[in-house]
Amino acid sequence: MAQKPETLLWNNLRAKMPKSWNTTRIENRFGGGIPDVHVCAEGLPFWIELKTTKTNRVNVSAHQVAWNFAYSQSGGVSFFLVAALSSTNLYLFDGVHGRGLAEHGLKSGPVGSGSVGSGSVGSGTVVPCLWSGPVGSGLLVGMLDIVRGRLGSRQ
Repeated sequence: MAQKPETLLWNNLRAKMPKSWNTTRIENRFGGGIPDVHVCAEGLPFWIELKTTKTNRVNVSAHQVAWNFAYSQSGGVSFFLVAALSSTNLYLFDGVHGRGLAEHGLKSGPVGSGSVGSGSVGSGTVVPCLWSGPVGSGLLVGMLDIVRGRLGSRQ
């Protein structure tokens, strides 16, 4: 049986993560909106919701929108990591933008701030993209820098 695209994304991502990062994959099939992966890296905790898409549409549930928004409002950091199956690019979004992803997906346009980072793309997405590129081109460093900037150093 072939693996689900989200499982392939997770396996690829996990293979690139430093062994010192504590990661837990959550297999919650009963809803609630809890993201797929909890990470604690260098004393900094964050969550990642893994998404894949064959088109620009990103399937984000109302529970996921609510959980990520509430977590952000309480000072936590979470991300949506979207793999566009038609390319090798991944797109990283702040968890607070779940509703925008549900409504606009990966559509390009002038509304968002676009992508930043070593793997950035041209015009940007409607929803502000924090980073884009292949999994090995600065994604993990970029995520940790964002978390460190929001939570501060805990070392």
